[in-house]
Amino acid sequence: MSFQPSSQLAGSVSNLTIAFGSNQVVRNANMDFYRHQIHVLTGASGSGKTTFLRALNRLNDCFSECKTTGDIKLTLNDTQHYVQQTPEHQLPQLRQKVGMVFQHPQLLPGSVLDNLLLPLRIVNSVTGQKAHQIAQTALKQAALWEEVSDRLSDHAASLSGGQQQRLCLARTLALEPEILLLDEPTASLDKHTAQQIETLIVELAKRYTIIMVSHSAKQTEKLANRVSHFESGKVFTH
Repeated sequence: MSFQPSSQLAGSVSNLTIAFGSNQVVRNANMDFYRHQIHVLTGASGSGKTTFLRALNRLNDCFSECKTTGDIKLTLNDTQHYVQQTPEHQLPQLRQKVGMVFQHPQLLPGSVLDNLLLPLRIVNSVTGQKAHQIAQTALKQAALWEEVSDRLSDHAASLSGGQQQRLCLARTLALEPEILLLDEPTASLDKHTAQQIETLIVELAKRYTIIMVSHSAKQTEKLANRVSHFESGKVFTH
């Protein structure tokens, strides 16, 4: 699968194999990603979906026994990036541009506002009024501002599950990604809250390329522009 930068193609994966020790979790996967589309990864638990997702911004590097071969090429800032060749010291910038929201909210200690201001200061060296403006914009993008605008000093853990998930999404958006990786973003939410997140994902696709894992056939049918099915590490795209 060749990689040809265009106004439509956001990246490609070619012959991607990911192993933990002798266990091949993903085998010879090939996939294209398109700008402003929602790519849904489906399949049974343990079929390799999340491992594949984590490879796109090198989060699997956190596991010393993980070995990845093949090519991952993404267009970021209108420039080709060969993800596997990214130097270790540039991984924070890669993960900023290819932001991930996990299945369970990963809150930072402190308040709702702290969860936004701390990454802005550490990752982007943005502080003061500018940081507050970016935080507010991100909360609005995540459809959370109206619910928490008078609770910014409250502890983040005091928010509901759906609000926590959207706060994590807002934190990712504040760092100005181009690609969003979502690992079952509605799995732990009630039906009503899950529908809110699904509506939000459709809106976000107007601004970002989205690659997400879902176990729900109904959700996949509702959201997906492109579907890739994982089965025992093999990928079938349709």
